[in-house]
Amino acid sequence: MIKNTVRDFIDKTYSNTFEKRDCNHFDTVGDKIIKKNIDADIFRYSDADIRYFPRAGNSHSGIRTYTVFPGIELTYDFADTEKARIGSGTEGNFIEIRYCRQGKIERKSENEFFCLMPGDFSISIKKRGKRKEEYSFPLSHYIGITIVINIDIVPECFSCFLDDVNVYPVQVARKLCGEKEYFILRSQSSMEIERIFSDFYFAPEKYKSGYFKVKILELLLLLSEVGTKENAALSLSLSCCQVSLAKKIAAYLSSNTKLKINTAELSKRFHVSQSHLRNTFKSVYGIPIYSYARIQKMRAAESMLTHTELSVMEIAFECGYDNASKFSSAFREITGMSPIEYRKKRYGFVPSGENWEESFKNIV
Repeated sequence: MIKNTVRDFIDKTYSNTFEKRDCNHFDTVGDKIIKKNIDADIFRYSDADIRYFPRAGNSHSGIRTYTVFPGIELTYDFADTEKARIGSGTEGNFIEIRYCRQGKIERKSENEFFCLMPGDFSISIKKRGKRKEEYSFPLSHYIGITIVINIDIVPECFSCFLDDVNVYPVQVARKLCGEKEYFILRSQSSMEIERIFSDFYFAPEKYKSGYFKVKILELLLLLSEVGTKENAALSLSLSCCQVSLAKKIAAYLSSNTKLKINTAELSKRFHVSQSHLRNTFKSVYGIPIYSYARIQKMRAAESMLTHTELSVMEIAFECGYDNASKFSSAFREITGMSPIEYRKKRYGFVPSGENWEESFKNIV
């Protein structure tokens, strides 16, 4: 029963991210439970560990962990619940790089409000015993990646892994975070960095281990060039009421992607002034309401392009656009490709005309 549940977890993680081939080798490797405790069931496979965290009802979460270098782990994270503790609970001093691919992840600490949306990533330095923390998932769904660097184990400079990669990870993290708990870079701020995180979901099976090594080193090289002024993590002088208001607005926008956003109407709905609404939202999420709404619309469009037979014009209408050209321009700004290109990349070709419905059925 436990094995079936974990296999369902693996299948769901990858079917929801479009990359099912990455878990094919699990069919030929005997899954073996190596540890069971109150918090998690831990399974070991040929090249990775699965930590599965069952919760009440159908809620669950888990991580799939690869050791890339000594002291450096890459994990694929999944949560289908409102709250979960993500991590292995290993003690030590760590640099944690977290990327949100789907859903939303939040955490409220004493001094800062942490929130990642699709395409966002964060970097932080965790003190001993703080690696395993509880996070909230407002959409009851989250898929992402975490790279954990154990400062107590890794060398000071990574040139020993590859010549000329003169990256000092602790210096990079401290420079970016400054006195803040997190450094956060929002979606679209660096397409190169977002591309690297996306590449982790397309690792070639034949040389996955080497691929992970190259990508992590490439990521750290790019991070060393990021400026501190781009940090979207703001120090809190935010009240609980402000955070609550911003979260309610975000939930409304995420659930109503078909609506055309109007701050005057939003201010009436939430009984606050337009200026307070705009300022509070940006203070919590780091971007204006209109930018957030457009990102949510394009994420909804990505899902429809992947999982439905709707035409681009129909999807544009479902996202609040009455013009396919304007929708395609907005989609390209967010994803870096047109809707047609996006659909083609997911499936390898673009069905057209009368053959679309039958072709779609053949590939899903």
